[in-house]
Amino acid sequence: MPSARALTIATLAALAAVSSVLTTGCDSRKPGEEAAAAKPAAAPAASTGAPEARKAAPPPGDDRFAAQIAANLSRVPDPAIQPAEGGGAGAELDNGTFRDRTVAFVRQVIAGGDKVTCDLSLSSKRPFRAVVMGFQEGKQIARGDASDAGLCVALKGAARRAVAAAGGTREALAGARLVVELPDHHESMVESVESAESVEAKAKGVELTQGLVPVRLLDKALLAKRIEDGKGYLLRVIDPQHKGVHKYYHAPADRFENELHTIYTASTALTLLKLHAYKPDERLLRLATEAAGFMMGMQSRETRDRTAGGFFYAFDLERKRPERRLVVGTASKSIFTLVELHGLTKEKKYLESAVMAADWLIAMQRPDGSVRSALSGQEGGAWKVQGKESMLYTGQVLSALSRTYRATNNKKYLDAAAQTADFLLARIAKKGCFLGDDYRKPNPISSSWAVQSLLDFAKASGDQRAEQAVFRCADDLVKRQWRRPEDAYRYGRWQRSLSSSGTGWLAEVMSEVYHHCRQKGRDGCDRYKDAVVAAIRLLLQYTYGPENSFVVKNPQASAGGVFWSVRDRYVRTDSVCHAMNAYLNMMSELGDGPLLTLPERPLAERMALAAESGGADAANAGLSAEDGEDGEEAAAGQSGPRSEDPDD
Repeated sequence: MPSARALTIATLAALAAVSSVLTTGCDSRKPGEEAAAAKPAAAPAASTGAPEARKAAPPPGDDRFAAQIAANLSRVPDPAIQPAEGGGAGAELDNGTFRDRTVAFVRQVIAGGDKVTCDLSLSSKRPFRAVVMGFQEGKQIARGDASDAGLCVALKGAARRAVAAAGGTREALAGARLVVELPDHHESMVESVESAESVEAKAKGVELTQGLVPVRLLDKALLAKRIEDGKGYLLRVIDPQHKGVHKYYHAPADRFENELHTIYTASTALTLLKLHAYKPDERLLRLATEAAGFMMGMQSRETRDRTAGGFFYAFDLERKRPERRLVVGTASKSIFTLVELHGLTKEKKYLESAVMAADWLIAMQRPDGSVRSALSGQEGGAWKVQGKESMLYTGQVLSALSRTYRATNNKKYLDAAAQTADFLLARIAKKGCFLGDDYRKPNPISSSWAVQSLLDFAKASGDQRAEQAVFRCADDLVKRQWRRPEDAYRYGRWQRSLSSSGTGWLAEVMSEVYHHCRQKGRDGCDRYKDAVVAAIRLLLQYTYGPENSFVVKNPQASAGGVFWSVRDRYVRTDSVCHAMNAYLNMMSELGDGPLLTLPERPLAERMALAAESGGADAANAGLSAEDGEDGEEAAAGQSGPRSEDPDD
C-alpha cells in the first residue's frame, strides 16, 4: 500500500479500480475496520455492503487506458502552442491563478482547436510530468500522462492522451470533471464544478492535497452550511419503511448496504434531537421517535435466556429478521437516546426500555467492573459470551449506567457504574491515559471513551477522582493532536486515529469536556475549544460537497456525508453523527470571524521551481516518519483483516 507521501488522485483512482474488480459480485462484505462480536454459527451474519480491505496494489503506471490511447491518439488534434501576449507569467504566479490557468489550458487542448495559448512559462530543472484525468458520475473515464521540460508541452501531451482514453472525440470529456496533477512538483488540482458544467464559465482549479480538497479557512458560516447538509444526509439514511438507519452509504456507487443497525439508528436519533434543540423542528422530533420505535422493536424481551434488555445488533432486510447478536455498545448507545427522549417527551416507554437495557448491562459486568462484550446466538438457540476486553465497550457501559442513574435516581445503577469507574481508574493509574485493549494497541479512541465515560460518571456521582482523571486525560489527548499549520492534510487529526469517525468522536468528547470545564469555572478551558475547532476543520475536508464530489455517482445524495478516509470514500453513519454533535455543541461558542486559517505556501517554494530537486523536502514538509499512513492504520486497528472490534 502506498504511503501517505504518495496519496495522489492518480494513485487513489487506480486503487479504486482494483477494489472495484475485487468486490464485483461481492455486494455485501464487511470492511476491515468493522467491529463487534463473533457471527452466530447457525447462519452467516447479515452482510453490510461495506468495501473489503484492499487486497492488491494496481500495476505500475496504471495502464487501464493504454489500449484506448493507442487506438485513438492519432485522431486527437495536436494544436500548436503559442505564447501569451507579453510572454505569460512565471514563478511569481500565486497558487490560485496558477491552477486556474492550468485547467484553462488543458480545456483548450481538449476543445480540439489548431492553436492553444500558453501563459504558464514556469521553469524547473526537473522535467514536468503531467497527469490529466476525467471523472464522470464518480467513475474515472480517462487518464493521460506526459513529460517534458516545458510545462505546457507536458500538459498538452497528457490532455491529448486523456481525450484518446475517453474515445478520441472532442466531446469525449465535455461533461467530465478534470483532475490535473504534476506529481514530481507536488501539485494536484480538480476542476471547479462551475467550469466543468458550463462552457461559458471561466475555467478554475481547486487545490487537492493528498487526495482531499483542503479547508484553509474555517468560519461559522461554513459550519452552519455543513450542519444543514449533514441534517439532510441523516434524513436520507433512514429507511422509509422500518425507520431504522443504514450503517454504510457507498457514495461512489450510490447505494446502501442491505441492513439496518440499531446502534446507528440510536446515534442518528440522538443527533436529530440535538438538531431539534438547535433549531426546533417537529419533523425532527417525529423522526427521532420513529427511530426509537425501531430500536425498541429490536430489544430482546426474552427473560428465560437472560437476554431481556439487550438490543439485536442489526436487522437483515433480505431475511426480514434481526441478527442474533447482542452487543453491550448497542445497548449503551440506545440508552443514551432513550434517556434523552424521555427527558424531552416524558413518555414512560422510553425510560422503561432504557432501564431494561441497563439491567442487561449490569448482567454483562464482571465482579471487577470490567465488561463482557456481547452475546452471540449459537446453533440450537444457545448464547455464547464474547469476553474480550474493549475500552470502547467499557466506556460506553459506564456512560450508559451513569446516565440511567441520573434519569431514575436509582442507586443500583450508580453502584454498578462505580464498579466500572473503579476498574477504569485503576487501569489509568497503572497504564496512563493512553489506553489500548484486546482489540487495539493504545490509541486516542479508546482513551477518549475513558474521558467521556468518567465525565458522565463524575456528573452522576460528583466523584472528584473521576473528574480529575477527565481533565488529566483530556490534556493528554490535546497534546497528541496534529497541529502543524503547514500540513493541511493532517492538521486537527490525532495520531493513530485515521478515520473520520474517530476524529468526529474525539471532537465530540472534547466539546463535552470544554463545556464541563466552563461550567466548573476552571482556567484554560479554551485549549479544549481550540482542539475541537482544529478537528472540525479536518472533518470538513472529509465532507462531501460540490468540489470534492467528482468521485461519487450521485453528488446530491452524498452531500453532507462524511467519508471514512482518503482511500475509502464510503460514508459511515457514525462519522456524520459524531461530527454533527461536535458542530452543534460548539456553534454557540464560536465568533463570526475566521475561526482558523491555514495559509498555503507560495507556489515557487511549494513546487520547488527552478530547483535541483526539492523533491522529498517540498512534498513532505510537516510530515513525520512516525506518522506514516500505513503504520498508523495498522497500529490503530482500523484497517486490515476483519476483527471483532467495537464499531463506534
